[in-house]
Amino acid sequence: MAIERLGIDIRILSNLIYHKMNQITTETENLTVHQCFILQYLSQNTDKEIYQKDIEELFSIKRSTANQMLRTLENRGYISREVSAQDSRKNIITPTEEGIASSEHLTQHMYQFMKKLHGDISTEELEQFEKTLKKLWHNIES
Repeated sequence: MAIERLGIDIRILSNLIYHKMNQITTETENLTVHQCFILQYLSQNTDKEIYQKDIEELFSIKRSTANQMLRTLENRGYISREVSAQDSRKNIITPTEEGIASSEHLTQHMYQFMKKLHGDISTEELEQFEKTLKKLWHNIES
């Protein structure tokens, strides 16, 4: 891969993965992949108080985008919002039982997709790829 094509090749691969994951999440739970990522995060962190601001920072999204996604999840019964006892301006976001069950279902489907994506790539190759991605990420941020 020539250095001139690195950015476009990463973008194309990212788009292919995103579209396939979005297809899976839409067919499985009628949610976008981003909504599913949020639901999975909430379901895996039920021991923490999570606020909208946490979601915005973790997923690098704007306040309005986070609000819209959380509203959709709430309207579909996947999450609930309760006013924080410490700060009445903040809402604690927690997954409902239905949200946790859907998250587990989605995780199974995503795992199958990841197995297909990894295919015959060895563990060593995947580890090297991850190291390279981290270096690229570091280079962009520094």
